[in-house]
Amino acid sequence: MPLSLSARVSILSNVVALGALALAWSGWPAEPPFAYNLHKALHIAGVVLFAGNLVAGPLWIAYAWFRDDGAHLPFAVRTLVDADIWITTPGLHLTIWNGLAMASALGGIQVHPWLLRSMVALLVTSALALVWVVPAQEGLLAAVETRDPAKIRRAMVSWSVGGTLISVPLSLVFWWMVNKG
Repeated sequence: MPLSLSARVSILSNVVALGALALAWSGWPAEPPFAYNLHKALHIAGVVLFAGNLVAGPLWIAYAWFRDDGAHLPFAVRTLVDADIWITTPGLHLTIWNGLAMASALGGIQVHPWLLRSMVALLVTSALALVWVVPAQEGLLAAVETRDPAKIRRAMVSWSVGGTLISVPLSLVFWWMVNKG
């Protein structure tokens, strides 16, 4: 079965994000391209988009699942898939690239232990996304199209567990970012 556009965008996005983290490890960029406050505003906007969709998407899926009328869940899953392209991915890249620019202004990721821990957590998040969440979301999309309750239930469990696991390292990154420790 060919991958959806959302899955292809997610895979490419994760590869680019891993490249960004590798660049940060090497010390790039040496100087932020824009004023620190602009990078900060773009970083916060990215966090709102990225984290907001990570919270709102599962809520819509849960709402549609518990409505249990068969009409809402396929629409909610397709909307989630589209939102990953138009909201989650841009939010992720605004967060990472502007975060790296701010980190360079603060001396780089190696200077601050919380930035280094955040980088490791983002690597874990990316790995979980690539090996679990993206395939689980593709499975959920395929399952809702069949309208087979057993397939949908299995796909929902896999997607829900993967989505919950992926939120753990992201929650730690958010905590470390806010507390700088």
